[in-house]
Amino acid sequence: MMTINRLTYTLFCFLLFFIGAADLQGQVKDFQSWWELELNKEISGKLDLEGELEQRFQNNSLQYSRTLVTLGASYDLLDFLRLAGGARTIFVMEGEEQHLRARYRVHIDLTGRYDLSGFDLSLRTRIQYGFEELLALSYFRLKSTANRNKLKVRYHIFGTRIDCFASVESYHSSNNESQWLTYAIRYSAGVRYSPNFNSRFSLRYILEDEFNMPNPLKLHILVLGYSCNL
Repeated sequence: MMTINRLTYTLFCFLLFFIGAADLQGQVKDFQSWWELELNKEISGKLDLEGELEQRFQNNSLQYSRTLVTLGASYDLLDFLRLAGGARTIFVMEGEEQHLRARYRVHIDLTGRYDLSGFDLSLRTRIQYGFEELLALSYFRLKSTANRNKLKVRYHIFGTRIDCFASVESYHSSNNESQWLTYAIRYSAGVRYSPNFNSRFSLRYILEDEFNMPNPLKLHILVLGYSCNL
């Protein structure tokens, strides 16, 4: 019965993931580099607390883009289903004078996991809300709402401390006519090395296509990350 439930959930998420696909348009290319630091703390067998600091550079990685600080928590509803949520503060350079300004987001995630012949499959659906002033509920508008669906596969190389992974993620939001459109797709592949049980280093490449929006970009991104379990 548990296997059937897992398979049903996975098939449902596959259908959800591909809703809203759109044709690509012309884009401006850029190479970016990101740096990530992630801290995790297990509170109980099902509850985890998480914190993440991320630094991004744009314009061929020569110009500061933004800093992201995220705090969140996750809880295992079932052995294959996890509920998570969090809040994010984004410091971003904007305007011709390049002033540093803060933006805020809150999100809720539902992630399903399924093991298939040694491959760890997961699909996460996220609803996020963005606003410009802290505690200003008037900024929770429909056009600040986005849905993100991420399908990921991970494989551990037997006898080593290395994992390989790949993912594809779609971004959906509404336009002025309240129609939901896909505005970006992000493809990613990388490796993860665990020197011990509590820490991991990761290196991944991201190709991100933007469309159905003004001035769409095609981004090539190199991401170096470090994760630690406290």
